Amino acid sequence: MADPVASAPSIYGWTAKIGLVIPSNNTVIEPECWASVPDMVTVHSARVLSGGNTPEGIVEMERNAARAVRELQPGGMSVIAYACLATSLVKGRDWDESIRADIVSVTGCPATTAATATIAAVKTAGATRIGIATPYTQRIGALVAPFFKSFGLEPLTVRNLDVQDSRTLWKTPPATVRELVLSANSADAEAICILATDLPTAGVVDALAAEIGKPVVTTNQAILWQCLSLAGAAAAMPASFLRHAGAEKRQ
Repeated sequence: MADPVASAPSIYGWTAKIGLVIPSNNTVIEPECWASVPDMVTVHSARVLSGGNTPEGIVEMERNAARAVRELQPGGMSVIAYACLATSLVKGRDWDESIRADIVSVTGCPATTAATATIAAVKTAGATRIGIATPYTQRIGALVAPFFKSFGLEPLTVRNLDVQDSRTLWKTPPATVRELVLSANSADAEAICILATDLPTAGVVDALAAEIGKPVVTTNQAILWQCLSLAGAAAAMPASFLRHAGAEKRQ
């Protein structure tokens, strides 16, 4: 008879527990992370009430971030990520640095943000000149290029879907994501970056990278990649993440 202990599932979170602070409307990042997460790594989330897809609504939503971080703390997270890139665009680079420091101070664990992880992944890919694809409204999309330039990157194109109601983003079909990425691509772009944590991309990123012949960095993959690194679990990172970031040869 089989040993029931030997055949039992792996202990949840034994390698790492990843905590996510996410907007309440976001139903994409959790399934995308769970679909890719390595064995014995778990993903846990606390939600902040979405105030709408405007700069004012994002500022209102962020006021609940400290509460969400405190709710994750008792679970013994290995790392916590503030998983809304638009907040960093609206509130700026100083806020991005501040929220990471606040999370570390409150919880004692490493922290990142969607913006920090995405930019780190692009740089790991060795890219400077990039095409950027987003689902953002034109108002929020106008903040993308200045923000990325402040980190030494050169956005050659920024293409926005101009989605007004973020609650509908989970319905975005793969064909729309493909068209968006192709429109953001150019001969001089060294990589393509797909922003936002509530735009479904996991099912198309492999095919897109193969089609355009260059790295495609998505925010959700970048978050999981950096969280695993910060949690000391880089060895558990799926090889596909390194391929998408063009980083295999840099390991």
